[in-house]
Amino acid sequence: MTEGRKAFPKRTLILGEGPVGARVLLVGESPGPPDALSGLPFQGPVGDMMNRIITGIGLKREECYLTNVVKYISQGKNLTPDIIEFFLPFLNREIIAVGPEIIVTLGAMPAQVLLGTVEPISRVRGEFHELHGIPVMPTFNPAYLLRDPSRKREVWEDMKKVREYLSREL
Repeated sequence: MTEGRKAFPKRTLILGEGPVGARVLLVGESPGPPDALSGLPFQGPVGDMMNRIITGIGLKREECYLTNVVKYISQGKNLTPDIIEFFLPFLNREIIAVGPEIIVTLGAMPAQVLLGTVEPISRVRGEFHELHGIPVMPTFNPAYLLRDPSRKREVWEDMKKVREYLSREL
């Protein structure tokens, strides 16, 4: 190994899913165990919740691009700044390649990374922000909603704003 390069654990990569030209790009933190079985992001109960969120605003999963900041199963203390920095260029290339009209960040870490802030998700969610001219709507992660269903109303309000934005763009 080249001196100065950090070694990362050997893991299965879970890349994004969806069409180039998708109007909506959704970004989570990192894949979960059900994702590793299929090789696709947002599977299992989290994926079911994500599908309900997407269909709630009149979209189909296959019309959206779904990805994560970190491309392998990792959470909590394993999501170090080095790992996030390693994957950020890949995420930026996904955003450029897809060319979405809007980005929805799911949870604190994706919002903080893409918006360059340390503010908690409770402070930045529900309002549009911008990344390279693309509107960004931060909201809660579907995995969080499974632990705290009382936050579903807030996600619904955030996603209604996304739906309204998309309807103006037609």
